[in-house]
Amino acid sequence: MGDVLFNKGLNKASHQSAATRTASATLAELWERTVRSRPSSPAIVSGSEILSYDEVNARANQLARLLLDEGAGPGRLVALALPRSSRMVISVLAAAKAGAAFLPVDVNYPRERISYLLADAAPALLCTVRGAAPKLPAGLRMPQLVLDSARQTATLGALPGTDVTEDERGGPLAVTDLAYVIYTSGSTGRPKGVALTGAGLPALAEAKVAAMRITGDSRVLQFASPSFDAYVTELLATFTAGATLVVPGPDTLAGGPLEKALRDGRISHAVMPPAAVATVSPDAVPDLRVLVVAGEACPAGLVKQWAPGRLLINAYGPTECTVCATMTGPLAPTDEVTIGRPIPGVSVHILDDDLLPVAVGEIGELYLSGAGLARGYLNHPDLTAQLFVANPFGADGERMYRTGDLASVRADGDILFHGRIDDQVELRGFRIELGEVESVLARHPDVAQAVAVLRTAATDGPQLLAYVVPTHGSTPEPGELREHAGRFLPDYMVPSVYATIDAVPLTPSGKTDRAALPEPVRTVRPTVQEPRTPAEKILSHIFRDLFDLVEIDVRSNFFELGGNSILAVDLIQRAQEAGLALLPRTVLDHPTIEKLAAIATLGE
Repeated sequence: MGDVLFNKGLNKASHQSAATRTASATLAELWERTVRSRPSSPAIVSGSEILSYDEVNARANQLARLLLDEGAGPGRLVALALPRSSRMVISVLAAAKAGAAFLPVDVNYPRERISYLLADAAPALLCTVRGAAPKLPAGLRMPQLVLDSARQTATLGALPGTDVTEDERGGPLAVTDLAYVIYTSGSTGRPKGVALTGAGLPALAEAKVAAMRITGDSRVLQFASPSFDAYVTELLATFTAGATLVVPGPDTLAGGPLEKALRDGRISHAVMPPAAVATVSPDAVPDLRVLVVAGEACPAGLVKQWAPGRLLINAYGPTECTVCATMTGPLAPTDEVTIGRPIPGVSVHILDDDLLPVAVGEIGELYLSGAGLARGYLNHPDLTAQLFVANPFGADGERMYRTGDLASVRADGDILFHGRIDDQVELRGFRIELGEVESVLARHPDVAQAVAVLRTAATDGPQLLAYVVPTHGSTPEPGELREHAGRFLPDYMVPSVYATIDAVPLTPSGKTDRAALPEPVRTVRPTVQEPRTPAEKILSHIFRDLFDLVEIDVRSNFFELGGNSILAVDLIQRAQEAGLALLPRTVLDHPTIEKLAAIATLGE
């Protein structure tokens, strides 16, 4: 394993991997090695489509040549505005073969956010498909390729499917080249692009294949949105082992749809956040032999439920360190839940305010070092210098990444996670900078100040709450604020509950005192409007059950009651079982029982 440093620098626990490290190789080289050894094996299954390693390789080579013809290449970015699909996987491989870095763009994000990402990253070109193109902002100043258009389909079909040569690329591939850029929530109110080279990919591939025991017969679920770095893990682990990547449709995977994807895809291996895992029954997915939970703290109850009968691993790692920094071994139902130990090539440092290692059992800030560290933040040298600091435990020029996470080391070397130092939180596996949420809300003309906070209620679970101080004489409505936030933020960052306060409470040092914020008071209507239509009665029953309510009003707002994207999946599934046709976007646009019932289609 990697290194854990602790105890004021006097003791050092070093854990080396028993496996031989994968030789230094780029993503394209790791992929092509498997193509040579398993050309006819299934690489991707997507619905009825089954593509062998040879077939995927040929398509990726054709697209790589098209990308090169359009200006992509080493040191340049290719934006991929594509849904979860086999085409997205092939496009990532094509960018790697061209020597370019890929920038995933979630077409379901607000147009303003997409505009910012593309303006900030300035990719050489953007790839999309006809179904996604209308969701992109107008007036983008970069070449665009609609990959499934008649013109591009014909062009791609005429290009050679053989591996791209150094002459075509203009030079050899190198692990030090930029491999991908992932945008994460930013404390300044703007997302920040984390720029990763390929240097950490071989060690990550080796660690995941070994820990997850992936073989050529494994079937790995492609769960993560391409806009999150866990996507890289899924591709690497699958293709390095010569396994099969099972790609479901682009819908949200939670509850019934997730259970169906796992069962229908005969998934044997998966990497998912605990919040998603909690929506599925272990008994319903007997083929799932190996499960890695990552992205947020893993509850002990989930381990107790899922560890029996399968290999369960807890993993930890920020985007700034090539996806994964630490992993546990197989967890038992009674284990204390740790984040494990460093993977090969990663060193963990748990330090005090003077950058000295803390003693065993003491809590300090977690720093990471090793080949997998990002270059830094794209176009943000000041922020890069602030968080990527000199490594006093390494050679000259080596850096550490300051995670902002609190941790301690147990006597046996396993690491315990103790939460965040700053205002970054994790909700359902997503990292959220509260400052970005606050900045967006503060742009509303009726808001003078805004504070966001993550709170866990006994009945509703974790929720993102927003407190606003109105401008003089104004009274912004929660629905108005939610609509405003949804124009600039992805749905997982839009607060569920909005409360108006006279002033933001402060600590003695003058900082926002989030702990002193009052519990939000829900609006009480003078009269309750009972359900009248069959659809309203069905939805009222579902709402009452979801939120454990005795009394329900058809004007009740799903999000104000504490609804979130995972509960929305549950709502839609229950509605469909009752004969009502609803879509995820419908809940977002029409969040009250009354409005949902008015547009829902009631089957016979």
